[in-house]
Amino acid sequence: MDPAATPDPWRLTLHQSSHGYRFALEAFLLADFVTATTPDPLIDIGTGCGVVALFLARRFLHLRCIGLELQRSLVVLAQQNVVCNGLEHRIGIVQGDIRQVSSLFSAGVFGTVVCNPPYRAVGHGRLNPHPEKAIARHELTVTLPHLVQAAWHLSRRRGLLVMVYHPARLPELFAQLEATHLRPRRMRLVHAAQHAPASIVLVEAVRDGRDALTVLPPLWVYEASGDYTAEMQAIFHGRALGETPCPLF
Repeated sequence: MDPAATPDPWRLTLHQSSHGYRFALEAFLLADFVTATTPDPLIDIGTGCGVVALFLARRFLHLRCIGLELQRSLVVLAQQNVVCNGLEHRIGIVQGDIRQVSSLFSAGVFGTVVCNPPYRAVGHGRLNPHPEKAIARHELTVTLPHLVQAAWHLSRRRGLLVMVYHPARLPELFAQLEATHLRPRRMRLVHAAQHAPASIVLVEAVRDGRDALTVLPPLWVYEASGDYTAEMQAIFHGRALGETPCPLF
């Protein structure tokens, strides 16, 4: 196991597998893109080791979260991380299959649904030999229609779906959202560097919404020097640019 630990009480202790699936930049971006929460609980679909739920619990001190995860090995890690950070009274981890979400949760229970789903359809790109990584990166156990239908079932009216995805699949994503009455409201493209094509897209959609889509300014990850941009450093510290720091690590 590989704990990222620190004695600072505002920081998180996170354990993840040395060889299996490990969270990456998308977890920070997704947690940062959630701008507000409602009194209703939030659910993180495909929570992995629980990292996004933990980040959000640190950002929003009133928030109650559920992390839904299919793989037993990751469920154990997520539960361990919740306990290590003393957040078991606010975060619950549930093992279950998103394709049977209606048997796990009543309709309209959650105010916000967040998700960092697999980007790649089966047959596109090399399939990782490690099962945890393969399931996290390819649509082996969940497809985009499964995800969107689950988000619709879980979210209350005017509830939010906040997700990170690949820009190449934006037309497919928007078509699925509109067909399921989840109206895209905010979008932001993420670029590795200023002149690089977008490699990540962040999308917020509203159930039964009528909002116009706002395309936010792009986010650059790296400066020309190779250092992280000021905004990315702020995101890593769990805050918007210019706000009081609340370090996540």
